[in-house]
Amino acid sequence: MGILGLIGFVIVLGCFGVMSRTSRILLSLLLGASLYYWYSISAVFHGGSGPDMGELKVALTLLSANIGGFAVAAALGMMRKSSASPAHYAARKKAFFTFLAKWGLIYGVYAFVGGKLIDLALGEDGVGWFFMRVWGLYGFIALLLLWFFFKPKKAA
Repeated sequence: MGILGLIGFVIVLGCFGVMSRTSRILLSLLLGASLYYWYSISAVFHGGSGPDMGELKVALTLLSANIGGFAVAAALGMMRKSSASPAHYAARKKAFFTFLAKWGLIYGVYAFVGGKLIDLALGEDGVGWFFMRVWGLYGFIALLLLWFFFKPKKAA
């Protein structure tokens, strides 16, 4: 394991340390279910044929759920540890989930429409989904930066 792997391992352990017990249990269950699903679609289990497109989409969605769940649980744990009072934590948590809901919905629409447009342009079903899964976030961030850079300034 290289130095980056060691740093990542320490960060993951630190994040698990600040998470609530419920988050750790739920993430462990999600990871266990994901590992079982990933093994069940492997070429070994399929007799050498490997997963089809639908199974691959589910596997990548489970990977995203594991990463996203870990990030949200770690952020909530850090907010809980750094909050001065339960009311302060509740206000921060509400703002955090409002932010996630707003930008998650915008990104979801962007990824769905972008994927469908790519499917339409290429004439194949499913290619747009993979394209948006791999490069969609980078395009979304670039569009956001352009929006904030070029949006009209409010008069003060």
